Amino acid sequence: MSDTFDNAEEFLSSLEGIKDPVKTDTKDYQQDLYKKWFRSKTQSGFLAIRPWNEALKMKIDIGKTSSEGKLASSTAVFVDTIDFAAYLRSIANLTAATNYPANERMGVPTNEGFVSYGGTTIDEAVEVAKIVEATGNVDYINTSIGVATASLFMIEASMHIPPGYATFISSAIRKAVDLPVVGVGRFKDPLQAERALAEGHCDLVGIVRGQIADADFAAKARAGATDDIRLCLSCNQECVGRMGLNRWLGCIENPRTGRENEWRVNDHLAITAKPKKVMIAGAGPAGLQAAIAAARKGHQVTVYEKETVAGGQVRIAASVPNRAEFGDMIRNQLTECARLGVTIIYGSGVWPGLIDEQKPDHVIVATGAEPSRPWWVADPDQDESSLRVCDVRSILDGSAPMGGPQSGDNVVIVDEIGFHHATSTAEVLADRGCLVEIVTPGMVVGQDLGITLDMENWWIRAGAKGIVQTTDLVPMGFANGELTLLHHPTGINQTRHPEWVVLAVPPNPVEWLYNDLKNAGISVERVGDCVAPRRAHAAVVDGERAGSSV
Repeated sequence: MSDTFDNAEEFLSSLEGIKDPVKTDTKDYQQDLYKKWFRSKTQSGFLAIRPWNEALKMKIDIGKTSSEGKLASSTAVFVDTIDFAAYLRSIANLTAATNYPANERMGVPTNEGFVSYGGTTIDEAVEVAKIVEATGNVDYINTSIGVATASLFMIEASMHIPPGYATFISSAIRKAVDLPVVGVGRFKDPLQAERALAEGHCDLVGIVRGQIADADFAAKARAGATDDIRLCLSCNQECVGRMGLNRWLGCIENPRTGRENEWRVNDHLAITAKPKKVMIAGAGPAGLQAAIAAARKGHQVTVYEKETVAGGQVRIAASVPNRAEFGDMIRNQLTECARLGVTIIYGSGVWPGLIDEQKPDHVIVATGAEPSRPWWVADPDQDESSLRVCDVRSILDGSAPMGGPQSGDNVVIVDEIGFHHATSTAEVLADRGCLVEIVTPGMVVGQDLGITLDMENWWIRAGAKGIVQTTDLVPMGFANGELTLLHHPTGINQTRHPEWVVLAVPPNPVEWLYNDLKNAGISVERVGDCVAPRRAHAAVVDGERAGSSV
């Protein structure tokens, strides 16, 4: 029930009848794929890609069982069925656009061009497992995929790679040996782990990042309290990212990770003898974490959120392709708030009059940050073209003027943050049909994606979607539809004439409420981006410290 194609063109033509997931219901899209492709149970529903041994051509083995030995365990790329067609299109197009022989290169860009193809095949891995078992000196066999020096993004996969992607290895080895076999591959909740065990892919499931996010993961799973587990986001920001920078281990969601002794010594978890009425302005990650920490100590906590939903910028970030799991952060915080009895009032901001009415003992301000307007953008009152300059946030939340860039528009995105802001927005606009170029003063677009192991897959997607990346350019002015860019290594100016300029630049803190309350002599503290715009981990740490110190 599997189909094999000898070249990219043949495969691409076979995909023409499959619906685009952006334009149709994902369930219907998945069903269409199921009709065309065989879903191998031995690979836990994931399909494999590998290049063919001929220049500018590729051979795609679809639905092959792991026992057939067709896939290289260290280099095969696995994708969720839902993204299968789009991903293969990107790989095929990228392969066809390069001059690298496919037998030498895998289709994953690096600083040297492409990751070298090769490594241990699944058949070889099985034979090694048999030899190891025969020694009688081994109690169990653990499995993995990838090479730390070349494909670390496969070993510690981010949320762009689906859970269970590496279970084909443990599945094949388990059939060949009697030793217990450990399966790994971004398992983030007990249900995923239980499925891998039930389907016979492994005897044990290795979960590391999931237990970094929630040290009680196993205990909650055994108790059947799966909804209470603080699910790992697979963002790699403070675990993999921190360790890669030789810093102490952390977690974007768990402010105690890596600092367990600090919390114990300072007795932050003790229940207060004098409960206070605590008001929190803002239900983003900082405000919600402050609410959790204060309620944990026994205080009466009410959170006011001006929007109709919680999440702040995290909710917006989770709206982009392949980043939906980032929203689990807010889901996890809301679950904990509900358990602790925190009251959340939506559609209501905080102002001095409300403070006078409610008379809280303490106020924590978590009003976040707002988009900034760089100095080099002309005044919209004097230059109509400047009306087409907007922040990435307005693109993602739909508030951009005139509906934002549309299909066929030339768009320049200015990346001065170096993270997912510019790259994710670029993908959204490219999927919309825009012609997108990202410019950055840095040496690399989205420079911090390398820290979280998202860079390689971003390059693949950017190449497939035609997103241009230009480095070493500093914006110097935008007026009359002309964007002036300084190439700082040479001092030469360049110009662009885009229909839209989209800004991924540091925002400004919203601090008026904090300043007003402080000047009025009210007991107040601020947390998160309204202190200084940073990433979510800093906001969570701010919230934890502020809430636990009330």
